[in-house]
Amino acid sequence: MKKSMTGFNFNTFFGHENQINNLGDQVLIYGFAGIIFSIVALLFVSIVIRKLGLKSFNSYFINPLMLSLGLTLLVAILPTIVFYVVASDISGVKIMYSWITIFIGMLFFVGFNLETIKKCLNEFGKVTEQEEFRNRRR
Repeated sequence: MKKSMTGFNFNTFFGHENQINNLGDQVLIYGFAGIIFSIVALLFVSIVIRKLGLKSFNSYFINPLMLSLGLTLLVAILPTIVFYVVASDISGVKIMYSWITIFIGMLFFVGFNLETIKKCLNEFGKVTEQEEFRNRRR
């Protein structure tokens, strides 16, 4: 008896591939709206956690997740345009896999470079404060 070895198929998505592929261009709307509403929801969670006094949890978990989602939103625009213009026969499932891959990559990037990103943003804030101080009316 032979075992059949099947590889991973990029046209399946946990049994929901037919519903996703039938949506057509709505996959883009739902995908980008999901990212934006996730950022907004995490913003409200972040505000509640800050009011509770758990600033370290906010700083090390919620803020990097929001930054990863924001970077995913920015980076996912280019491959989505390329998929729809160059290869118009790409299914919605494959676009979702590309977004998931981009999000995981951004999550690792932010996780490994969190301290450097924080330093960069703090320096940028100091520079803008100094410029505002220099440009104030006397």
